[in-house]
Amino acid sequence: MIIFDARMCIIAKIAVVAVALVLGACNSWSGYRADDEMIARVGTTYLYRSELSQSMPSGIAAQDSVNYSQAFINKWIVGQLKQQEAEKLLSQSQSDIERLVEEYRRSLLMHRLDQHYLESEPCDDVTDKDVAAYYNSHKADFRISQPMVKGEIFAVDEKFRRREQMVKWFDSSKSENREDFVELCRKNNFLHLQFEEWVTYSDFLSNLPILRTSQNERLLADRKTQRIHHDKQYYYFRITKALRVGDTMPLEMAADNIKQILINRHRVDVLRRQEERIMNNAISSGHAKVY
Repeated sequence: MIIFDARMCIIAKIAVVAVALVLGACNSWSGYRADDEMIARVGTTYLYRSELSQSMPSGIAAQDSVNYSQAFINKWIVGQLKQQEAEKLLSQSQSDIERLVEEYRRSLLMHRLDQHYLESEPCDDVTDKDVAAYYNSHKADFRISQPMVKGEIFAVDEKFRRREQMVKWFDSSKSENREDFVELCRKNNFLHLQFEEWVTYSDFLSNLPILRTSQNERLLADRKTQRIHHDKQYYYFRITKALRVGDTMPLEMAADNIKQILINRHRVDVLRRQEERIMNNAISSGHAKVY
């Protein structure tokens, strides 16, 4: 029994020495952290349990966490290996890489500074008056590139007994007739489309059984209700307003574009003034000098 205890003591001492040697070796490895658990290694670079834990989605199921962990570790190893291989194969262009990284860093910093300037002077005061003034001064810049229309379309079964009455209501300017017309379309589930905002002429025609040909251009000039009979249906449509290619774009159509132009102009002005400020200050203080 005494012999056995002596042997156990010797084994324990050997184990302690071995652990000490291992820990000593670990401490000599680059990036080793004694207070964390290593879960993967590539060369002298280590992946730790804490890094995996930080990336783990919250509330993930047990089996999913196992799959996620394996995928994360594999991705980390591949990433390290690819980086090492790239550094080995592309060592001759290392200076270019460092230059690109520095240029990107500089560009990112400048972009964030510009954002800071713009946030300190937001453009939130573009008024309708400003938009109208710009429009009146630049009408030649706003031309229609394709025909645009406003109008209305409805379709009814050819055997519907109140069809003629619907057409009269459709053409009527009285509010009560229009209300009756809309209600009748709704009850019978008839097609009824109102284009109160500008749409392209081709989009308008896409709702009708009509060929897309140049002959349809003549319809742009007609403001009366027109009819097409197709597949046991009557289609009635009316173009209330039309714009042809080359016409001046109405203010309502150009307003959003003009507002963005004015906002961009403000942004350019803010950045220009800020750049002039920092340059003048640097030259005045002697921090910058032109020889």
